[in-house]
Amino acid sequence: RSRFPKSPPTCNSSPEETLPYSAAAVAAMSLPPVDPPEWLRTLPVAPEYRPTLAEFADPIAYILKIEPEASRYGICKIVPPLPSPPREATVQLLKASFASNAAASASGDAGPTFPTRLQQVGLSTKNRRGANRRVWESGERYTLEAFRTKARDFELPRHAIPPKHATPLQLEALFWGACAARPFNVEYGNDMPGSGFVKREVLDLDTDSPVAAPRDVGETEWNMRVAPRARGSLLRAMSRDVAGVTTPMLYVAMLYSWFAWHVEDHELHSLNYLHFGKPKTWYGVPRDAMLAFEDAVRVHGYADDLNAIMAFQTLNQKTTVLSPEVLLSAGVPCCSRLVQNP
Repeated sequence: RSRFPKSPPTCNSSPEETLPYSAAAVAAMSLPPVDPPEWLRTLPVAPEYRPTLAEFADPIAYILKIEPEASRYGICKIVPPLPSPPREATVQLLKASFASNAAASASGDAGPTFPTRLQQVGLSTKNRRGANRRVWESGERYTLEAFRTKARDFELPRHAIPPKHATPLQLEALFWGACAARPFNVEYGNDMPGSGFVKREVLDLDTDSPVAAPRDVGETEWNMRVAPRARGSLLRAMSRDVAGVTTPMLYVAMLYSWFAWHVEDHELHSLNYLHFGKPKTWYGVPRDAMLAFEDAVRVHGYADDLNAIMAFQTLNQKTTVLSPEVLLSAGVPCCSRLVQNP
């Protein structure tokens, strides 16, 4: 993820680089059919854009071109006209980022490992503010391979186990159903400095000399290490880097991992690239509906026992998970959804 200069509230649930459920658990029981509810089936789908190579050459110009339409949905999908960088090279760059972070951490780990957080999926009867979910450090560190094994072998409660070859809508229906059922925990590696893209210095993007045509997304200004300071970006004026704003962050997730409803840092735009893994679902609210969204969260998510300022501060903690169904019933003009593919 990296940011550009105004963004609406967004929420995503992001299974990445994992198998979607425990094969042993599915083999041991027959599962009921999963029929997505009407409110979910009829959510507007965020727009999808497919720029030409010429349009793709200038990220800021293209974002400004599509913004008038995309802003009415809060989120959008841009499908590159170029392939992803080679997977093996991407994995090595990810591991290098993890190793650098680990060496600089209190653990002093020399290997390519990363920490995770435990996230609550489900509704605790002791929690008066139902939308405010628990998130805390797990204390464990993983390599990419170890985390994939953990996610693959993780045994879900029966009410959350997807059918074989589940569609994104079926997974979303199960997720929101699980959010209202008995709590369980998943793990999520988040807010880790680094990238699976090559560094800017490797590319010849700042020269006036003719350069070879890019072979993949990583050789363009959409490279997440490059995009924040691409031509036309106000962030070029920043003298120092700010992690997650001028430099990218990494996220590694499993099925039912989630990123809470939030507005991006400093109300900047956000750019997210999925290197590999399973598809990821996003929900967005148009920026013009931001105040209505915040009021609905305060009343229906926080039990109406916080004033507007305290509710806004709680929302900024990025621990709020509230079904779009609740927002729709409260009259919030939302939501749009999209499925992001690697």
